[in-house]
Amino acid sequence: MPFSLPTKGKFTGLRMQLVGLGEVQLTLLLSKNAETQLYRTDHPGVVVKMFDLACGKADEVSYGPYMDFSHELANFEDIHRIEGLSPFIPVYYGAHIDYAAKFAFIAMEYLEGQDLKSWCEEAAAAAYESGWIDDFREAVFEALSIMRLFHQHGIILIDFKPENIIRLSDRRIRFVDLGALFTFRHAHETQKYIYSATPDHAEVLIDASNVEAGVPPTAASDIFSAGVALFEMATGVSRLVIEEQTADDILLNPAILRFRDSQIRDVCHSYPHLKDSLPLLETQLRERRILFADLWPLLKGWVANKVADWESLLPEQQDQIILATGTTFVQEQLPPELQWLAGPIAQATALRSMRLKTVAELMDLMGKPVPEQVLDDLKRHNCFLQFLGDLEHSIEFVDHLNAWEVRLHPQTEHWAIAVAVACAQSSDSAQFTYLKQAGSDEQGHRHFHIVADLEADDFEGGKLTLWHLKNDRFAWLGCSKADA
Repeated sequence: MPFSLPTKGKFTGLRMQLVGLGEVQLTLLLSKNAETQLYRTDHPGVVVKMFDLACGKADEVSYGPYMDFSHELANFEDIHRIEGLSPFIPVYYGAHIDYAAKFAFIAMEYLEGQDLKSWCEEAAAAAYESGWIDDFREAVFEALSIMRLFHQHGIILIDFKPENIIRLSDRRIRFVDLGALFTFRHAHETQKYIYSATPDHAEVLIDASNVEAGVPPTAASDIFSAGVALFEMATGVSRLVIEEQTADDILLNPAILRFRDSQIRDVCHSYPHLKDSLPLLETQLRERRILFADLWPLLKGWVANKVADWESLLPEQQDQIILATGTTFVQEQLPPELQWLAGPIAQATALRSMRLKTVAELMDLMGKPVPEQVLDDLKRHNCFLQFLGDLEHSIEFVDHLNAWEVRLHPQTEHWAIAVAVACAQSSDSAQFTYLKQAGSDEQGHRHFHIVADLEADDFEGGKLTLWHLKNDRFAWLGCSKADA
């Protein structure tokens, strides 16, 4: 969970009953905003998100926090019913609303880890120590793979941002803060869906208008948010800086801004609470900080005004110029170690006509392919690939492995595959694929090989299988029995 220095909150000391856990007491306030507070409890594995429903009237509760609680609770329950998604969010321990005391709460698992925003800030302060960039790629790649799973189940995340992505101490990724999801419950009643997103991370003008018209959000919304999240993780901010002279040149040509600012005014008229967080493009230029959602329409107007014979160019040529200009603009604001992110960020946030179409495409840009010599070693010596071959199963997946999904076995000097990857490739037989440990290294990584059931290591009254280690990021499957 996101963590800050603990302080006392409005609900500190409150006791509540949780089914299966008994009574817990709120202890330390971890974080808060205008309507919610997150608390540690005297149970080490539980945190409680409190929704303050007080509104100053004895017989009423505050509508906004009440609806936020209702939506987040429904989303929590929906996701926990989906076996493929429930492992990627906190365990749900219960919820309740107390109309008399004017609060509601959701109790959930305490995640021992760090949100990606603060994790990246620490890395920047430490000048990106050796190995961190690969860890970063791995974390982002996994976060995107989870996003893709949500999409496969018909769920759009809507408010995807770094502070809502937790990297656990064992490197696994979890998502928190699920109040904004657009789920299958909303698909047939889109106009009843309450759109809620952070303007810095979303295309509010497009999505809010679509929802009002009954058009559901799509993967394009989350891909955009992912691009902004990458920029924020690299720079610590979610808005782009624009050079003073360029900003002033654009301000001298108000025709470039007129249509976009009219759209912003219309949305702020419908959603007055957005006025401060969704400034006019003219205001953004004067402040020299631009929202990503406004960058690309601005670039399109500015480039069209600068390039001779713009209207004579083919649409594909125009798109290439806009994308190249935007990519350069983004790259100049990234630290040297992360300038390779400019392409993925630009292609994820560009105008929808030129944007990446799937999360998988963005994942491809974030990957780090395994070198050919490693692939050759895997195909020659890896016991799991030999096992699949004996079963006449495809091993095509190995050509798409990333660098963090393989590891050199310290004794055999052959390469191993992450057990989590192996388990995903053999889900039907993982519970009957038996393992025996064949070494370990100084970092605590353990290497295994495949054996017959009677030869396998003992585990919880039975024998160790691939399935038992499916979530173990320190388990690797590599050497053959003969090599061990």
